[in-house]
Amino acid sequence: MTGCRLHHFVKTILPRFSRNRRPVIMNESTSFQTVKSHFMKTGFISICKRAIPVLLFSFMASLSNPAAGQTDADAKTEGIRLYQEKKYIEALPYLNAPDAQKDPLVQSALGNMFSMGLGVDVNQEKAFDWYLKAAKQNNAMAQLYVAYMLEKGLGVRKNDREAFNWYKKAAEQNVPNAQYKLGTLYEKGIGTRINLKEALNWYRKAAEGGLSGAQVKLGRLYSEGIGVKRDYTEAARWFYPAAEKGDVMAQTALAFLFENGLGVQQDDAFAISWYSKAAEKGFAPAQNNLGYLYDNGIGVLRDYTTARKWYEAAAKQGNVEAQFNLGQLYTLGHGTVQDYGKAAEWLEKAAAKGHPKALNNLGMASLDGMGVPMDRVKAGEYFRKAALLGNAHAQYNLATLYVQHPDALTKDKRSKTDALALQWFKKSAAAGHPAAMAYLADVYTYGKLGQRPNRKLAASWKQKADAAEEKRKRAQTITPLPRTEAARPAKTEPVKPVTKDFNPNDRDWLE
Repeated sequence: MTGCRLHHFVKTILPRFSRNRRPVIMNESTSFQTVKSHFMKTGFISICKRAIPVLLFSFMASLSNPAAGQTDADAKTEGIRLYQEKKYIEALPYLNAPDAQKDPLVQSALGNMFSMGLGVDVNQEKAFDWYLKAAKQNNAMAQLYVAYMLEKGLGVRKNDREAFNWYKKAAEQNVPNAQYKLGTLYEKGIGTRINLKEALNWYRKAAEGGLSGAQVKLGRLYSEGIGVKRDYTEAARWFYPAAEKGDVMAQTALAFLFENGLGVQQDDAFAISWYSKAAEKGFAPAQNNLGYLYDNGIGVLRDYTTARKWYEAAAKQGNVEAQFNLGQLYTLGHGTVQDYGKAAEWLEKAAAKGHPKALNNLGMASLDGMGVPMDRVKAGEYFRKAALLGNAHAQYNLATLYVQHPDALTKDKRSKTDALALQWFKKSAAAGHPAAMAYLADVYTYGKLGQRPNRKLAASWKQKADAAEEKRKRAQTITPLPRTEAARPAKTEPVKPVTKDFNPNDRDWLE
């Protein structure tokens, strides 16, 4: 074998480096002694100096391209294997083999590498090109990525219509994420016309494919009656599988349904269990709701300290309801030392986000100088903002301020301030505020605020005020009895809807 290789070298390679020297004439019978003699005459060392760099370059080239000499199938298989093992740099030469690059799986892998910088520099333009090649060969995941990049304008000009088309191609191949996205586009009218029926259809397909986000979305559509008739039982059916998979939004929504008995049998233990699961993962709405249950002793023994713990956790994340609730605890000294200053701090945070109750309470604090400077003008500003947002208490307070201290609100004459006061008393009464109704009864009994006495109107408002006050008292006296034991964990089985045969005293189904 060695003799054959030497003969090949001498016969084909060596003459290329002999410049103008007279070549030796060789044939199969040429002896080695003749070759050796020719080497000595033509400058063997000089020839080797020229041949060795070329041979070394060829050797290094073969090392730099390990795919060289492999079949197309071998290069693709090896490249994909290395890619799946996350050996991206080693995979690249194999994936770059000319014929391997024609394969949609390889094209999609190269798209991922350039998109995320796996073994190469991030290059969204190249990523889009590779995804597009795979997508045109009907690779479903590549179609999803092409749609996403067109939607976001990554590596290509943003084009909602084209994004919609590619999402639809992927969705028709049963890619749940594409189906969910297609539902969103139909719902919002992006790249197509709004079509809630189609949106619901694609959300359902994605939900049936096990996508948690789609299950939550479908549950919300049914719970809010968007595009479908409101159906809390159907909502619970879709929230449950997502909640079981750990989706915090689904867990919180399901807890709310159990807390209020919407579509499922009312059960505080289940509500607390699901709220707790989401709250422990840091989901602010669940933390606030769980704090509310402890604050009011619903399903558990009332515990202001635990309530404050959960309110604080949510409030620090910017949850506006928790900020208001925490302000209330500091105002009342529940679960903490009474501190009007801290109460005002949290109420101001909530008020800055337009929370009506926080605005009203800050108005009251400004009137009395509780945690903030006493300032009737500032109080009036807070009351007006809350009143315009429809808060009945603020409407009543604003009307009262017009009666008692109109100078804090306006420089108008008394006749105009009386008219404004009457307007706000009526708005508050229409919203069900008992004190506003009672004041209107006085207005028409004694002829206040520029009105003439009117026994019929006075009697009507008096009757409404009494009924509203009675209703308020009943709501205060009918409070749920707290449990004397820890809430039981929710059973991992489908939500059971309310049925006529269900016995509320039979708890076996919870065990």
